[in-house]
Amino acid sequence: MKLAKDFLAKFHALTPPDDSVRSALADVVHRVAGVPAKKKDVTLSRGIAFINCSSVAKSAIRGVRGEILKELSEELPKAREAVRDIR
Repeated sequence: MKLAKDFLAKFHALTPPDDSVRSALADVVHRVAGVPAKKKDVTLSRGIAFINCSSVAKSAIRGVRGEILKELSEELPKAREAVRDIR
């Protein structure tokens, strides 16, 4: 007899949808770096989050990149697999 957890094991490795990761990343960037970012400004590609903003804002984001990634992984634990770097 199989347990219910055996049937649900295949869903254990799922990552959150890109939409939720993009909105969470935009919120974290706004909170930590003070850069007003919207969900539409964030794109995800192969584990890298690209934020469309000015060069001054990108410099501010680059300075606190580690803290942003830490806050994002605390907010969405599975987002660590989805976002490894911010550019």
